[in-house]
Amino acid sequence: MVASFTSAAPLRFSADILPLLATHCLHCHGPDEAKRKADLRLDVRESAVAERSGTRAIVPGKPELSDLIHRITSADPNEVMPPPTTHKPALQPNEIATLTRWIAEGAVWGKHWALEPPQRAAPPAGFEHPVDAWVGSALAREGLRLSPPAAKHRLLRRISFDLTGLPPSAEEAADFEQDQSPKAFAQVVQRLLASPHFGERMAMWWLDAARYSDTDGFQQDAERTNWPWRDWVVAAFNANMPFDQFTRDQFAGDLLPQASPDQQLATCFHRNHMTNGEGGRDPEESRVDYVLDRINTVGTTWLGLTLGCAQCHSHKFDPISQAEYYRLSAFFNSIDETGSAGSGARPYLSVVSPAAQRSLAEIGSWVESRKAIELKARRNAENPFNGWLAERLREARAGVPVWQRLEARRLESAEGTELRQSADGIVRASGPRPNQDDYRLVSHPDSSRVTGLKLEVFPHPEHTQGRFTRGQSGEFILTDLKLQVRHQGQSGLRDVALASAVADFSADTKANDGYGNVKDTLDDDPRNGWTTQGATNVTAHVAVFALAEPLRLASDEEMIIELRHRSTRGDANIGRFRVSATSQLGETVQSVKASPLEEIATAAPSDTSSINPELRGRLFAQFLEEHEPYRDARQALDRATRQLNETRKAAEKLNVMVLADRPEARETHVLIRGVWDKPGERVSAGVPASIAPWPEGQPTNRLGLALWITSPDNPLSARVLVNHLWQLLFGFGLVRTPEDFGLQGERPTHPELLDWLACELIASGWNIKHLLALIVSSATYQQDSTIQPTLLARDPDNRLLARGARYRLPSWMLRDAALRAAGLLNPALGGPPIRPYQPEGVWEELFMGRFKYEPSQGGSQYRRTLYAFWRRAIAPTFLFDSAQRRTCEVRVPRTNTPLQALTLLNDETYLDASRALGKWALESGTTPSERIQALFRRILSRSATDRECEIVQHQLEEATSHYQSHPVDAAKLLRRDEVKILTDGDWISEAAYSIVASLLLNLDEAITHE
Repeated sequence: MVASFTSAAPLRFSADILPLLATHCLHCHGPDEAKRKADLRLDVRESAVAERSGTRAIVPGKPELSDLIHRITSADPNEVMPPPTTHKPALQPNEIATLTRWIAEGAVWGKHWALEPPQRAAPPAGFEHPVDAWVGSALAREGLRLSPPAAKHRLLRRISFDLTGLPPSAEEAADFEQDQSPKAFAQVVQRLLASPHFGERMAMWWLDAARYSDTDGFQQDAERTNWPWRDWVVAAFNANMPFDQFTRDQFAGDLLPQASPDQQLATCFHRNHMTNGEGGRDPEESRVDYVLDRINTVGTTWLGLTLGCAQCHSHKFDPISQAEYYRLSAFFNSIDETGSAGSGARPYLSVVSPAAQRSLAEIGSWVESRKAIELKARRNAENPFNGWLAERLREARAGVPVWQRLEARRLESAEGTELRQSADGIVRASGPRPNQDDYRLVSHPDSSRVTGLKLEVFPHPEHTQGRFTRGQSGEFILTDLKLQVRHQGQSGLRDVALASAVADFSADTKANDGYGNVKDTLDDDPRNGWTTQGATNVTAHVAVFALAEPLRLASDEEMIIELRHRSTRGDANIGRFRVSATSQLGETVQSVKASPLEEIATAAPSDTSSINPELRGRLFAQFLEEHEPYRDARQALDRATRQLNETRKAAEKLNVMVLADRPEARETHVLIRGVWDKPGERVSAGVPASIAPWPEGQPTNRLGLALWITSPDNPLSARVLVNHLWQLLFGFGLVRTPEDFGLQGERPTHPELLDWLACELIASGWNIKHLLALIVSSATYQQDSTIQPTLLARDPDNRLLARGARYRLPSWMLRDAALRAAGLLNPALGGPPIRPYQPEGVWEELFMGRFKYEPSQGGSQYRRTLYAFWRRAIAPTFLFDSAQRRTCEVRVPRTNTPLQALTLLNDETYLDASRALGKWALESGTTPSERIQALFRRILSRSATDRECEIVQHQLEEATSHYQSHPVDAAKLLRRDEVKILTDGDWISEAAYSIVASLLLNLDEAITHE
C-alpha cells in the first residue's frame, strides 16, 4: 500500500527530482548514449515511461508498478540500482520516499531549472526594494531578518572597491560622512559608475574570463601585442555598452556591415587563447585545440555550462550531445588560422593605439629627467677620479696584475674526467672521456672582490687534430658557465649572476645547430652554447664574463666555477683551460682586448698628467663604472632608455589577433573520442536544442550565434551574467558554481531573485550599470558585515544573505589601494603593459635566462595592476589569488597563504607606498596624534579611536627609538645616504612614520571587503 501524500505541496521535477537522478542514475541512464544502459533515459519522460520487456521504469501515479522503485529498494545485488560496481551512493530512505511520492503524484516532468525560461514573478509584499523582498522573505521563513546598515565609512569603502577597485579618498570619505541627504549614497553610486576607473575594475573580471595574457604560453611563451583589445574592453564598460552588443562585437564584429576597426578589434576575445609554437607539434592539432577552447570559453562565460565535457562523448548529466558540441564548434572552425604561433598566428588586425602616445610622452619626460641627473653625476665625479687614477698608476708601477690566475683548491668532475692544474694555472683533462661532463674549479682569489672571470681555452698536440678537445671532432662546446659561492665546510650554495659574456671568436650558430654564441652560456639551455668551430686559426681562445654585481667574498668563503658541457652533440668537453678573476669594471670585463689599466702598465707614464687624452677618457669611463653615485644615475638612465625604446615600438603599428573567416569554409566533423585527427560524422553549425531555438531569420554564422546567446528565449545568458555581477558585489554568486549551472552545479540560493534580476537585465536593454546600481541600492547590499556567533554557526557561508559580504580583497585591489592611499597612483587609462616590482630572478630562473624582468620606471611603475605585464607561464608574482589566464576562469580564487602577508609587508610597491605615506604624515600635522589621525583617514577612511591612537603612538615611539640608535636601518628603509641621515633628524621621523603607515596598510580592516 502506497502512503498518501496529499498533505504536502506537489514536488517539483527540477528542484526535487532531477538532482536525485543526476546524483544516482544519469551516469548510466542519461544523455551520454555511449554509457547508456538498457536504452533507458531517466531525464526524458518518453523514455522513462516507455515499456521495455513488459516493465516500465516509471508508471505515473503507480509507484508500486514502477520498476525504478523496485530496483532502488531491492536487496538483491544483481538487481539493486545503482549497482554496487558503479560506486555510486545508494539512495537514502528519504530520497526513495521523495521519488515514490513524485511518481504517486503523477510523475510531472519538467526541465532542469536553468533551462527553463526565467520568470519575473511579483516580489513578495512588504518590502520597498525587489532584492530585499526576495532576500527578506526568505530570511523571514528562517526566523531571521536583514542586518542593520553598515557604518557609513565601511559602506563607502565597500561600494568604492566594488565599482572602481579603489578605496575612497580621505576627502570623499569626509564629504560622505557629513552628507545627511537620503540621496547621498545614490549620488556616490552614480559618481563611481561614471568614473573611468569603473571600466578598469570591470575589465579585470572580464580579462580573467577571456584568458587574456601578454604572452602565448607553453614552453616558448613568446610575447604578443593584444593589449589594445584590453583597452577596448575598458572603454566598452565605461561607455556602458549594452551587454548584447558587447557580446555581438566580440563574437562577430568583423561580420557586421561596414565593420569599424573597433568592431574588428573586439573579436580578439576569441583569440586570447594560448598558442603552441613548440617544435614537433602538428599545427592542425593546435588549430583544433583553439577552436574547442573557444567553445568551452563560451560555455563557461555566457552559458554557465561545462560544454567541454561533451568533447569526447555526450554530456553525462546535461542534455548536450557530442554532435551538438561539434555543431557549436563549426561556428569557429573556419577562422582563417593555421594553428601556428607567434608571427604566424593570423589573422591579425593592424592597430595604432592612441594610448601609446601618452605612455611615450610620459616615459620620454622621465628619460630627460634621468639624463639631467646622469650629467650632474658625471661632472661631480671628475674630482674623485683624479685620486682614483693616481692610485691605479701606483698599482701599475708595483706590478699588480689586472687579471689574477685562479689556483684550484680542488678540481672536480661530475662524470669522472681527471683534472690537474699546472703551475701556469692551466687545467688539463685526462683519463676517462665521458660524452658530457661538468668541470668544477674551487678557488679563493687573493682579492676579496670579484667583478669578472676570464676563461682561456687552449689547443694542444695531444688533442684530436691538435685542437681543443679529446673528442672526435676536436672542437669544444661549452653550454653554460656558472659561478657559485659557499662557506668552507658547508654544502649550501648561492648562485652569483653573470651579466654578460664576450669572446674573441664565436661560431656561426646557424651552421652549428644553434651552438656558437658565447652569450648563450649565461642561460641554462643545453641546446645552445659557445663553440669556436669554424675558426681558421687554431689558437687559444678567450671569453670574458662580467658579474651582474661585484662579488665580495668573506674570508671563509670559496668560489666554484662550473664549466658545463651538456650539448646534444656530446663528446665536446674542453681539454685544457685556465680561469682568471679580476676586481676591475669597465672595459676589463666587457672586452677581450687589453684593458685601460693594462695599457697603463705597458705605457708606464711618469704621472697622471702625461696619460694621453684617449686613454684618460677610457680610464674615466672605467672609474664611472666604479663610482657608485654615477653608476646609480647611469643605470637609472639606461633602464629608462630601454623602456622608452619599448614604448616607441608599442606606439607603432601592432598586430592584434582577431577573427576573420577564410574564403572557403572547412568541413566540421564529430571527433571520435575527441581526438583531433579522428574525424567521424560530418555536422553543420547549430546549437543545443535543449537550450533555446535558433533566432528566426538570422544567419548561421558567428553573428547569429551571438544573437542566439543574448536572445530573450535563451534561459541561461541573462542568469549567468547576473550571477557574475552579483559575485563582483558579494564575493559569491547566487549560484555558487558560476561556471556550472548544469545538473552538477549548485542550485541558486535565491532562485526567484536570480530570475527577477535576469528579466530586469533583459528589459533594461542589457544595461550593466543599471543592474549594478539597482543591486547596490538594496538594504541587502548595504547590510553591516559583522558576524554574530549564532549566525555564523547557522550560516557560515552567508548563503541566506543575513549580513553584508566580508572577505579578503583580491591582491590586485590591495596593490592599487596602497598606491591610491599613498598618492602615488598613476590614473592614466590604457597603453602598453607595465612591469610592477617583483622579486629578482623569477623569470630568469623559470626560462633559463631567456627572459629578463626589468621593473618599469617613473610614473609607469604606479599604474593600476590591470596594466601589469601578464606572462602566461607565471602570473605576476605579487598576485596570490589571481586567475592563471591559461583557460577561462570565472570563479574568484581566495588564499590565506602567509606569502601574501609577507608581500604586503616587504614588496617594493608597498614599501614605496609606506615611504610616501610616512613623508606625507610629517607634513599633515604638527603632533603625533594629528599625523596618526591623518594616516587613519587616508588609509582606512575613518578617524582613529583614542585607544587606537594610543597603541599606534606607542609603535611610533618604538620605531623612532630604534632608528635613532640604528640610523643605517633608516637609511636602508628610505633609500637615503647614511651620512645625511645622521645630520637630519626629520628623516628618522620619516622612517618611523613609514613603519606606522605599513602597519595600517596591513590591518585586517585595510585588506578586507567589509
